[in-house]
Amino acid sequence: MNDDVISKEIINYLYMSICKTLKNVPFSNRYWVEQIMMGPAQYILEEYDDELHFTSKNPVEVCITFLDFLESKGFLLSEDYHMEEFGDDLLVHVERDKCIYRKYCMHAPEEGSLFYCARVGTFQAVLHKILGKNYEATVETDQSGICHGKLSPTTKPKEEIVNRDGHMLKIAGRRAILLSHLTFASLLTSIKEHAPHTLKHVLYDAGYRSGSSVALKTKSLYPDPVECLQALLDEIKNLGLGYVELISFNPSHGRARLRCYDSIQAFIAKEHGSLYRTPQVNCDFLRGIFASFVSIILDEEIICEEMDCQSIGGDYCEFLAMPLPKNLLDKEEPRDRRID
Repeated sequence: MNDDVISKEIINYLYMSICKTLKNVPFSNRYWVEQIMMGPAQYILEEYDDELHFTSKNPVEVCITFLDFLESKGFLLSEDYHMEEFGDDLLVHVERDKCIYRKYCMHAPEEGSLFYCARVGTFQAVLHKILGKNYEATVETDQSGICHGKLSPTTKPKEEIVNRDGHMLKIAGRRAILLSHLTFASLLTSIKEHAPHTLKHVLYDAGYRSGSSVALKTKSLYPDPVECLQALLDEIKNLGLGYVELISFNPSHGRARLRCYDSIQAFIAKEHGSLYRTPQVNCDFLRGIFASFVSIILDEEIICEEMDCQSIGGDYCEFLAMPLPKNLLDKEEPRDRRID
């Protein structure tokens, strides 16, 4: 095995290792993998600025120019990649066996790691640098082993809902903190001891208010209602509140059914005892969060009820979000969307 081959093997192993690690890092998802795949091209564009000459603003020609440069350095064969325009989109086709990232491409999904095509990530970086435009990408591989990539212009800001700004953690652009379950349990216990009659309403309203800022931010990034709600549910998992499945969502009827596994409130109820005197569902904080998510996505008053809970023997906590009847607008839990 010559030096060129082993170098390309190492690149594949490096990407496999990064994506395998990122799977277990809190707040990591497709966004971070995308940024990693774009990174090498960004450095190349800076390092070889004097050698790279982009004479056209046509997206396909921009990408081909970059491929030709990589071929001149002995990294790949430009002719292996076939590119074409389809409306505003760019289509790229390559035989997987001819792609230098094939080992990463094949093994990362098998290992259950996060995956993002390194080659389309390269094109995203080049197009952003040369044209000043953001592109989102998808890749599918057919049964014959041909990878079909599509890059589409997007106006979505390239930012993560949960990220760090220096030493500060931020959620939806606002400063945040991490709490252990003991700290969260102590807050719930204090409310129970000092104001037990308000507990259910306080938790619901607190969930609604805390979910509102994240939902407003996410809605600006994901205009499609289903995609937006799924992104928000992914953040619930990232924050350690539970793993949520979207069972059904009918935006036109304002109804959604969700199942949460290992809810933090159900866990606290089992570890520290129920917040309520009689056996009942416990996850009022999550109820409020889910109500705010669907309310803001649909711009409609939505309530959320918990139908079953792991704290009382259920296999999961199940929630049903639905429109608030007009005759109950002044009687339900507070749903003030202002975040002071």
